[in-house]
Amino acid sequence: MSHYLPVAGCKDEPLYAIGARFESPDALVHAVETLRKNGYSSYECFTPYPLHGLPEAMRLKKSILSFLVLGGGITAVLIALSMELIPSTLIYPLIVDGKPLNLSALPQYIPITVALTLMIGAITAVAGMILLGGMPRLNNPMFAWDLFCAESYRGFFLAVEANDRKFSAASLKELLHDLGGHEITAIHQEAPEGR
Repeated sequence: MSHYLPVAGCKDEPLYAIGARFESPDALVHAVETLRKNGYSSYECFTPYPLHGLPEAMRLKKSILSFLVLGGGITAVLIALSMELIPSTLIYPLIVDGKPLNLSALPQYIPITVALTLMIGAITAVAGMILLGGMPRLNNPMFAWDLFCAESYRGFFLAVEANDRKFSAASLKELLHDLGGHEITAIHQEAPEGR
């Protein structure tokens, strides 16, 4: 087998990854499991929809996003109740329609508390998703691969990054080919603008 690899991106730029396309979700999950068994740890999968079993095969850790949203929600409740209770009980204690100034009047504060909790929880979820996802990233080296750009809506792609400690282009090409990978390509960084 020849060790020649088609190249995507600029050959003068550093190698980003070796990429391969797989025909089915099962083939991609099997390839990831085999890579893990062979000691590879720095790779990324690209699929048009979530695949059952892929996060487990990749051994992805549970995201802390749910804890961030919970923290945002608790913060919102505390802000809303302090904005309502402090003025109405301490600063301007007015009895309106016979409503008491203690916690037995708490139901009247619920609508604003719920609205603020939903708003801050949603903002925290979106901001956390963006930041934890490594965004904003304006360009990914995978976009230099024409096949990836043309087939990303229906293809199953795997990219083993060049910074992996076991990375060897020749052995990786053979392994990906044996696992059923097609169009195995060396993906380089794109040249910066103006060069």
